[in-house]
Amino acid sequence: MNLLFISSNRLGDAIINIQVLNKFIRQFPNIKVTIVSGSLPMPLYDDYSNIFSRMLLVKKKYSSHWINLYLKLRNQKFYYIIDFRSSPISYFLNSKNKNIFKMLKNKNIYNLIHHQFDTDLNYDYSIQIRESRLKNINDKNYACIAPFANWMPKEWPLINFNKCCEILLKLGISKIFVLGSKEDSKRFHLLNNNNDIRIINKCGSNHLLDDFALLKKSSIFIGNDSGMMHLSSIANTPSICLFGPTDDNIYFPKLSEKSYLVRSAQSYRELTSHILNLNKYDKCLMNDISYDNVEMLMKKILNG
Repeated sequence: MNLLFISSNRLGDAIINIQVLNKFIRQFPNIKVTIVSGSLPMPLYDDYSNIFSRMLLVKKKYSSHWINLYLKLRNQKFYYIIDFRSSPISYFLNSKNKNIFKMLKNKNIYNLIHHQFDTDLNYDYSIQIRESRLKNINDKNYACIAPFANWMPKEWPLINFNKCCEILLKLGISKIFVLGSKEDSKRFHLLNNNNDIRIINKCGSNHLLDDFALLKKSSIFIGNDSGMMHLSSIANTPSICLFGPTDDNIYFPKLSEKSYLVRSAQSYRELTSHILNLNKYDKCLMNDISYDNVEMLMKKILNG
């Protein structure tokens, strides 16, 4: 049996829908999987032994990347196609079964995928990794934070993350690992301006699955709405998830009992409705997120 799994191009969305891949592998242990993914999420699948073909999808002009993908796959026959890109080629490829995902307006994407594909949260809500990745982590009683995001309006001011680091260390946390991309690494000095050796820059230096392993053993995570926040949620780490100009009704990880929502006093629509071009907007919209609420949650999580 073989499966064509067309994943999302964004890291966060790919993390959310990986529960469906896990379900198929659980139900059909010998299934052969062809993964289609963008470059950012592709490392998520590196430890999956069922994947025998990885196809990198790079966007091109006039959507020609879809044509190229179709030409590569048109002579293959699949038992099942799962398409989280809602791409037109899935309608034309040869398969016995197809499920082309459509996002529904104002629905939480975690719940939507869970219910639509009937995933089992006890088994499917995770990511396969080699045991050696976990064994390589010798640190204990540490925290992870992700203070950076790919869009400035959804970054909580760094001064608040500085205060969080101070409190975490006072509460007995031994080290704080800062997670993010290579580009985020350039701003690490703005966070750790006191050069505290207990605050460690891991931005872009780890394999994505090593970040996942680090999160699985972490005592706590604090971060903006980002790929790392979703990774922390699926790692089952106690996570403080910060939302402002993105819609928590859609993207907050509701499947995780250990994820805590802290959002701005204003709603997503109140924050964004007056902005003509959100993509070009570069000012922070997270200023009114209460630091006191975050500190209260930190103490609640760490003090049990």
